[in-house]
Amino acid sequence: MNKHNSSAAAVRLVALCMLLGLFAPGAWGASHALTGALGAHDPTIIQEGQTWWVFSTGTGLPVKYSPDGLAWTQGVQIFAAELPWWRTYAPTMGQNDVWAPDVHYFGGRFWCYYCVSEFGTNNSAIGLTSCTSIAKGDWRDDGVVLSSESGAQSFNALDPDLAVDAAGNPWLVFGSFFDGIHVVALDPATMKPTGTVSSIAARPNGIEGSNIIYNNGYYYLFVSIDKCCLGVNSTYKIAYGRSTGITGPYVDQSGVPMLQSGGTVLDSSGPRWIGPGGQSIYHSAGGWIMAFHAYDAMNNGNPTLMISDLYWDAGNWPTLTQPAAPLNPVFTTQPLSVEVAAGTVALDAVASSATSYQWMQNGVPVAGAAGPTLVLTDASAAPGSYACVASNSTGSATSETATVGIIQASTPTRMVNISARAEVGTGPSIIFGGFAVGGGGAPGTVRLLIRGSGPAIAAAPFNVPATLPDPQLRLFDSGGSPIPGDLNTGWAGNTEVISDSSAVGAFKWNDPASHDAALDLALATGPYTAQISGENADTGVSLMEVYDATPDGAFNSSSPRLVNLSARVLAGSGPNALFAGFVIKGTAAMTVLIRASGPALAPFGVSGVLPDPQLTLQNQATGAVIAANTGWAGNAAVSDAAGNVGAFRWNDPASRDSALLITLPPGNYTAEVAGAGGDSGIILVEVYEVR
Repeated sequence: MNKHNSSAAAVRLVALCMLLGLFAPGAWGASHALTGALGAHDPTIIQEGQTWWVFSTGTGLPVKYSPDGLAWTQGVQIFAAELPWWRTYAPTMGQNDVWAPDVHYFGGRFWCYYCVSEFGTNNSAIGLTSCTSIAKGDWRDDGVVLSSESGAQSFNALDPDLAVDAAGNPWLVFGSFFDGIHVVALDPATMKPTGTVSSIAARPNGIEGSNIIYNNGYYYLFVSIDKCCLGVNSTYKIAYGRSTGITGPYVDQSGVPMLQSGGTVLDSSGPRWIGPGGQSIYHSAGGWIMAFHAYDAMNNGNPTLMISDLYWDAGNWPTLTQPAAPLNPVFTTQPLSVEVAAGTVALDAVASSATSYQWMQNGVPVAGAAGPTLVLTDASAAPGSYACVASNSTGSATSETATVGIIQASTPTRMVNISARAEVGTGPSIIFGGFAVGGGGAPGTVRLLIRGSGPAIAAAPFNVPATLPDPQLRLFDSGGSPIPGDLNTGWAGNTEVISDSSAVGAFKWNDPASHDAALDLALATGPYTAQISGENADTGVSLMEVYDATPDGAFNSSSPRLVNLSARVLAGSGPNALFAGFVIKGTAAMTVLIRASGPALAPFGVSGVLPDPQLTLQNQATGAVIAANTGWAGNAAVSDAAGNVGAFRWNDPASRDSALLITLPPGNYTAEVAGAGGDSGIILVEVYEVR
């Protein structure tokens, strides 16, 4: 890696051509129009006061400066001569040839990490110099930070980057081709490594130039992949992945681990600007920017400083494409009018492009009601008409009006059924159906009908293809112990199953010899798990159903009932999505919390989770979409409701786990969970009664 310079004449020619529209500014839609001394390789950018600084690879560590980040002047190099210790680690390095600097402000000083190395080997060392002010230039030598030696270490002490985690702790990111990218904690007192070195990315065709930043609740790892330093023949690209922890694991947008050659390409070569890489990510008052070099095909392939704005898309992934200007908000979810007997009411109103919400009751703003979900904890004290106003920088919109009415319920409202249709695999990919018996005020039991359909849904009128031929149904208590009489591998025309299926309105099974499985039994208060798997370890589509078979005349407000229903399956998209149905029965509306957990399952050791569950709630009778969610965004009402019903806690507001808190009239509903990006993985859908 050597220092390269562009001539002033070439720079003026580039600027003129851009003004005349003779060529596009490259692949970067928001590239800054730079002028002046633009020759740079592996640039790092930082601002001190009103002055911008860029440090880059080259003799003595070149420095350039700018009053506005656009017009650049070459300044004084950091090192007038080699430091005595450099050649201890890189004996045949180029004369005063300093590589890949990284400058950050931390703890009251500017820290510049850099490296000296022999091209093509891992005889390398990372050094450190620091100052109180770049403009003042009071640099001191802080010595060697990390070194590597050919034949002694597998890593390469190259391309350092200072990263700061969410708690404010410093880390060093480094590495290149040899065995990839690593990260290690730094001692804030010395700014040198302490603790365990973690491997976070590797790629056989080349990886280096790493940066880590924290944003949106994630750590983003940016790398330069493939080959640099070949002018117009360079194949350099800028790629990225992200993780919820600074030590990984980092995955790209497709879920491929960066330790397994993953990395979503952010930028690659265009017609003129070849091999972008050596990037530095910086957050200023104006937003995120990325400085990098690219080889100029119109100027002898010289490496040239580029600066682009960096944006974040709807999924919190980095992009160089500027988001379109926001449109006026448009409501995609309208609040429902409901009649309730008492308790909690949740009204939902979601608008596209909205940055703020305000709920109104009878035309008057509701204090503190500034989110998409309005929760009335005591509906009997707040009947009336409700509407939501959504706003952004371009305007506002008002939702439809929903009426909350109070009625004297003649029949207590309850959930009487949940069903889940999904592909049954093996091992962790079978159907796990959870439910809880609770509520009421007195101990007792609930009679339940639990069915696992395979052949029954292959027949008319359903004609579902590729069904599970031999569903095996098992039932376990809260401790994981089998319930006596829990195993069924063929219903054999059981008369109780026939009777209760008819009573609860379940579709009829016609073949007593089929391998459809069912359990009909009374269960006491507590949580339970039903499992459906292939009896012979085979696979196929199956439908799991849990029905409350208590007759309406035997049910009252003190009776135990189903208060929580869930299903954990392997889900994808389209016909491979998870379809979870549930039925609310009674006179008054019921408030429910519906959650689709994918990333939230990872802390429990569940691997292969669906990274982006998209939750859609439909009215079964009409097929109309009532509400949808593709990321819970830390919704406080959802979090509070989950705590109240005893659901496990979601800790990451930026995760793509999805949820709906909503009050629904009695009826039949379907919650569909699919991979928003067309991907697949393990998903848990839960439906809770919220009182």
